[in-house]
Amino acid sequence: MRLIRLAACVVAGILLLAACGGQPSPSAAPSGDGGSAEPSSPASARPMAAATQLTFASDQPTVSREMTGIDEAYINPGAVIEHDGTLHMFANVFTAWPGLVQVPHLTSADGRGWTLDPAEPVLTSDEVPFGTPGADVSTGFLTDDGTWVLVFETVSTVKPWVLGRATASAPEGPWTIDPEPILEPGPEGSIDAGGLHWPSVVRTDDGYAMYYAAFDRPSGSGVIARATSPDGVTWTRSEEPVLAAELDWEQGSLDRPRVARTEDGYAMVYAGADLTDRGVAYSDDGVTWTRDGELPAITQDDFPVDGRSWDAVLVYRDGTLDYYLEIGSATASRGTQVYLASGRQP
Repeated sequence: MRLIRLAACVVAGILLLAACGGQPSPSAAPSGDGGSAEPSSPASARPMAAATQLTFASDQPTVSREMTGIDEAYINPGAVIEHDGTLHMFANVFTAWPGLVQVPHLTSADGRGWTLDPAEPVLTSDEVPFGTPGADVSTGFLTDDGTWVLVFETVSTVKPWVLGRATASAPEGPWTIDPEPILEPGPEGSIDAGGLHWPSVVRTDDGYAMYYAAFDRPSGSGVIARATSPDGVTWTRSEEPVLAAELDWEQGSLDRPRVARTEDGYAMVYAGADLTDRGVAYSDDGVTWTRDGELPAITQDDFPVDGRSWDAVLVYRDGTLDYYLEIGSATASRGTQVYLASGRQP
């Protein structure tokens, strides 16, 4: 079903390539040796643009550091959980990396205007007993019994990252952190022996699925891996990745998977090795994924402000994909803010 719809977008995707600022792959670039002109490449040989168009509507941040009342340099959107029509964001605010991360709680009815609630951070990374030395909230969900769950990765420059869990009976807390990680690196030779980064959890018919960036060694190349759980507590990982780098723009590594469930299955926005580039993929079953085109749906040229990008959250509501992206500068004097790009699912 997804393949049929994407195939129908091939012609439109090619026409959109120039408008989206996409660059041809090296094999499609014209020769500059001054010799006789080569025949034009057929249209089918050109990289196909993504049918999903994620557009930034404003050059003003959707969520800013100032909204949180926390005087730090950087903010990323952390986790967003929807409950009874209200969106709850658990952002990460910090200056040192790795270092202390404070997690404020914000709410929104429409995903555009956000309000701080309550005034104090609901969680800080120094509460994590196995943080080395920090932790970063990456995803969250609400269980059937009303338990609020946040999943975080530890942040270390010397040890492979692991995944942990915090729970509460209400979004404002108090939050309790599990004393041990919920998922640790696999054995030597496994796809995640070098650490598990940036998890994203979605509800499935059988429980929960977690997608994360898996590294076979620290600072190695990443793939997107999947683990499943019937209850959100005990997780079983898959031995093979669900997505690995194949396209030129991905530069040999994938990172920052963000997944949302849709009426048709699942949508994913992910990064390549250069975190400024973000691609889109779709799946009917959450296991087999098809890329939307051969070019990223978001590049640095699309950003509403100058800067680079880091963490993100993906939310699906009423046929619309909302992608909250941290953009800014690694220089603390400028810092980062959270901007919103939105688009309809094709």
